Amino acid sequence: MSTPSPVDDKPRIDPPRDGDAHGSGSDGSGRGADKGPNGDKEPDKPTGPQRAVVKYGLALTVLLAGSILCSMLSLPLVMVSGVLALAAMVCAVLCLIAGIRAKQVPQAIVTGIIGFLVGGYVLVSAVSTAFIWDIRAEYEECMGDAITEQATAVCQNDYNTQVGDWFERLTGQPMPGSQAD
Repeated sequence: MSTPSPVDDKPRIDPPRDGDAHGSGSDGSGRGADKGPNGDKEPDKPTGPQRAVVKYGLALTVLLAGSILCSMLSLPLVMVSGVLALAAMVCAVLCLIAGIRAKQVPQAIVTGIIGFLVGGYVLVSAVSTAFIWDIRAEYEECMGDAITEQATAVCQNDYNTQVGDWFERLTGQPMPGSQAD
């Protein structure tokens, strides 16, 4: 398309917009392959590795949320949190690998490391609960029977004492944060 220039009488030729000297795109429509119907540049479609990062990131989020919620349940359902946390840790590693392949390294590192750490924390919590299963079961039964605040405080105090005694038998040291006799 040429228009007369107001400065001189020579027609002005607009430069091509998409880098193609003839103004025709690879699809033959004249607008270019990366142009939308209204001439705007369309966003790039995510590649396979980028879709994998999103997929693993979403799975990681769901698994972590599920593991945290399950960690608040009573026995034996609290053990589900350990299984979900282990799955989340595997998903965090897969997310990290997919992010590196998709060349989204900073995002993958942050997502993978945070997911792995949170999953590890919940997993350690579930394993610890398995070690003190009897103490925890007694505590939950006591809390289920407690009606008053005083009874609840007694249950909590007994639980803390039993866990402290268990820790001391296991390590030979008083539990950190417990009151020394």
